[in-house]
Amino acid sequence: VLEELQRIVGEQWATNDPAILTAYNKTILNQKQINHVYVVMPNTTDEVSHIIKIANSNNLLYLPRGNGTFLSVAMQTLLAGPVGISKGIIIDMSRMNTITLNKDSATATIQAGVTAFDLQKKATSQNKRILVGEAEAYLCANVLSFGIISTWGNSYGWGADNYIDVELVDAEGNILHYDGDTLINPYATNHGPTSITLQPSNIVTAMTIKLHPKSTDEHALFIPFDNLADAVDFSLDLAKKKIGVSLAILSSKYFSDFICPTNKIAQCFEHIITKYFHINYLVDIICNSKDKAYVESHADFVIDESMMKTFVLSTPKLASMKDSDVLKKIAQKDNPLKALFQGRIKRKIAKMILNPSAEQIGAAFDNDLKDFFTTLYKKSEMTDPIWLHEFRILPSRMLRQRMFMVRGGFMMAKKDIILEAYETLKDVGDKYHKEHALGFISYLDSGKIAFLEYDYYYNHINPEEYKNLNPSIVESLTKELTIDEYLPIEFSFHKGLYRKEQVFYPFPKGLSAEELQQFGQMVQKIVEE
Repeated sequence: VLEELQRIVGEQWATNDPAILTAYNKTILNQKQINHVYVVMPNTTDEVSHIIKIANSNNLLYLPRGNGTFLSVAMQTLLAGPVGISKGIIIDMSRMNTITLNKDSATATIQAGVTAFDLQKKATSQNKRILVGEAEAYLCANVLSFGIISTWGNSYGWGADNYIDVELVDAEGNILHYDGDTLINPYATNHGPTSITLQPSNIVTAMTIKLHPKSTDEHALFIPFDNLADAVDFSLDLAKKKIGVSLAILSSKYFSDFICPTNKIAQCFEHIITKYFHINYLVDIICNSKDKAYVESHADFVIDESMMKTFVLSTPKLASMKDSDVLKKIAQKDNPLKALFQGRIKRKIAKMILNPSAEQIGAAFDNDLKDFFTTLYKKSEMTDPIWLHEFRILPSRMLRQRMFMVRGGFMMAKKDIILEAYETLKDVGDKYHKEHALGFISYLDSGKIAFLEYDYYYNHINPEEYKNLNPSIVESLTKELTIDEYLPIEFSFHKGLYRKEQVFYPFPKGLSAEELQQFGQMVQKIVEE
């Protein structure tokens, strides 16, 4: 088998060396049996086709590997069996990394090994942007796996909205295209809670991705809220009015993790903004000047780009003020943020107190890293909310703390459903995990659909914490399935090539007790297989 693979891709690009297999152990290999595993790195779609035919002729399983951003989470859980592989051929797509900007200036054709970050850089050079879910993820895999879940979804869409054409290889090794006539209704899928798909049926080798024009009139605004219900009301109004090219609700934890340089500073910073400024949630919006005026006229207070830059470059100082008498006095005001930042003079005083600077950020790191981070934070991108949203660098910042399991799903964008989903996931988190928090809530289809991400954090080097991880996944999913007009995230997995209208509408009714029992038996069978 190895010799056959090497004839296809070249000797250096196919191996079964245990030392090399180690690199895949935590992302795609489960440890039941790894005696007969091969890793192969194709460079073309034709090579992928030949690899699949070799696998079939030798009765071997095969599985494509992207950049491991999802599997690195799943492989520590009960999903390890269904989404991983214990023997067979791993098809690593890393060498397939060509980007071609098309003459229409509206699309780019990419191979399966192109990261979202790299394509976004290329698009930015043309004053365009793509819809990005995770900067480090291979974009083709990210579209296929989750359809791209993003703050930009209400404007740019989900799933099939991302692309013009897809090139894929089916289970027989045939090369197919979405713009041809070889596929029957490729945009539709089975619907509802019986349509769970944990492995892709085809391998995507290339996509023609939409490029969205960027406006010169874009502003980033953050509107703080003390409670989630008010944040949902405010953001739903914006979503239904199509206000904002990017729109989401962020939790205080998500926001703190994003802008703070270290985990310790993020924890202290979150304590400050929740205790003294009453910022538990933020509506996060990028919009034009007309929409900016609407937001400012309807919000009690708005954190603009200038204030955000002050926050980003002074998080260590602000985090150190946990026992500050100044902050204690400000916290007694009806609107502490207004007391600190409202008006030109107060902003100057705030800057004097906080002393925002790249040097302050650099000083938060060890001496051998200080100069590097000082130089990094002098770059305008690090304090530019629009750039940070475009390139979506958050996942790596979250994982510096510890591993997390994503929970949540899609639902009709109704306040009561959103809050029920949040409370359901929070209750399970309270039961099983020391740390858990809302990530974000975003919207699709002009505010008709909402997506909620809730994160359970766990220490991946502590076996004791695994005892709580799997039960929390099962219990949260079981409870989510009882919510009307709600679809857990698991049921969108590997449906990113389909239209959102086919995947979500109509949202299912919650399952009855009998239906839940049947579903549990189905899941148990999948996990055991």
